[in-house]
Amino acid sequence: MNIWEQQYKDKGFESQREYPNESLIAFVKGNCKKGDKILELGCGSGANLWFLAKEGYETHGLDYSDTGIKYCEKMLKKWGVKAKIKKANMLKLPYNNDEFDSIVDVVSIQHLLFKDHLTCLKEVYRCLKNGGKFFSYHLGENSISYTHGGGKLIDKNTIDNISDKTKPLANNGKTCFLSRNDAYNLLSEAGFKNIKIDKITRSYNNQEFYIEYLVIKAEK
Repeated sequence: MNIWEQQYKDKGFESQREYPNESLIAFVKGNCKKGDKILELGCGSGANLWFLAKEGYETHGLDYSDTGIKYCEKMLKKWGVKAKIKKANMLKLPYNNDEFDSIVDVVSIQHLLFKDHLTCLKEVYRCLKNGGKFFSYHLGENSISYTHGGGKLIDKNTIDNISDKTKPLANNGKTCFLSRNDAYNLLSEAGFKNIKIDKITRSYNNQEFYIEYLVIKAEK
């Protein structure tokens, strides 16, 4: 059983947030128009998906957890909206070439090995329409959970787990923390253009710990 399946079974909706990511909201409101076809990678229990559907986008979601998908369907029902959800791996997207206006990721791709990021990004590129937009909210290398989280390095910038329970985001399994240059180079190699990468720093435990997120936007 993968770690996310276990978390859904143990905690249900409490294993993830209930409301959409703020940077995702800003991205879709600034880059998408009503009726656009949008895919979320790693949609989980639907915190972002219900918002996309509520805003009038043709909404699609993908996740690898059966239990997560069940919770996602409950979340959509709660908000009275619909989306098409598939169970699949992010490394081989079950969609046609040039299918989506936008593809978005909120802290899901970061749980791939670094070496698998390029494979995923090439799949995203393939499935986007010409001129389509990609958004990702991804952990950055300056996060305390990477530098002092107790994890064992298993490939470039990927640790097996944030094993120190006192650090933010502990026990979420393998996690990759990208540098800005790594993210830019991966996106460029996958074929993307107009790449923009900003950073958000979030504090935890009364500013004792800091986590860095890369806010990534790119275009096919």
